[in-house]
Amino acid sequence: MRKVFALALALVLCVPCAGLCADTLSLEREARIIRVELNRLGSSGDPFEREALLRSIIDMCKGTEEGEMAYWDLADLYLDGFPEEMRQEAREILELCLRAYPNTNRALLVKCRLVDLYDAGDRRRAELVRELASSPQLPAMVKASMN
Repeated sequence: MRKVFALALALVLCVPCAGLCADTLSLEREARIIRVELNRLGSSGDPFEREALLRSIIDMCKGTEEGEMAYWDLADLYLDGFPEEMRQEAREILELCLRAYPNTNRALLVKCRLVDLYDAGDRRRAELVRELASSPQLPAMVKASMN
């Protein structure tokens, strides 16, 4: 009887998790298909089309590594892919990335990049510098160069 109960409990607990994992894998697979299209366009392709593709990955793959990478790539596009640099849009998309993925390894990189994108006297820049300075993951050499 205990074995039957344990098996039933394991099925109740594991089947939804397996479905969630399968959904995540399916989304990541779809994102990779979109990335193939991005690669086909190349860096000289239509920036508006590339922006739409990256936004579709962001919308489709919330909470996945592909989704997080798409935020980063979209900020790159805003900085280098359009005829004129779009710093404000890059800051906004990186701030959204930070809200969506606050505890990932890439969050430190996003904060560092935001520090670079904000002006020296900006209050948000100072806040990010304080957060980074107190981060145990950031090497001391990097912290010293931020001031």
